[in-house]
Amino acid sequence: MVTTAVDGDGERLAATADGGGGPGQDDEAAARRLIAAWLAGDAEPAADPATGPSGTSAQPARALPPGWTVPRAGAREVVTTARRLALHGVSGRARPVPGTDELVLARVLVVDEHPSAPTWTERERVELAGWVAVLVRRFGEDGVQRLTAALTGRP
Repeated sequence: MVTTAVDGDGERLAATADGGGGPGQDDEAAARRLIAAWLAGDAEPAADPATGPSGTSAQPARALPPGWTVPRAGAREVVTTARRLALHGVSGRARPVPGTDELVLARVLVVDEHPSAPTWTERERVELAGWVAVLVRRFGEDGVQRLTAALTGRP
């Protein structure tokens, strides 16, 4: 399956193929287990009991504790803010394209952790993950901090 992140204007941000190194369910589940282990202070993620030490499973990973404190908002508002920040200072039509790892991290650590995420469509979540991944590609952790500040009204 091919996943394509697009912006609100239908412009392609990135495309990845699941099973070929793209951010599929197994990648997200593994990322969730790894991050949960880090948050718990473990050096290694626990093996998924359904699959053993390989850690791959079709079952959803356990939920992370809420870690992104931003106000509830509609997907369009969050996407518009992320897009504005991601494209700040980018001239012309050249846009940074996020890598697979950035897309997975954006989805796991930011999009899925937003308090309004359960009310958004899958398409909105994919679009936001694309823009957050661009923020991470361009600014690292500071990109997420910029988005957090913008969404909470902090300077």
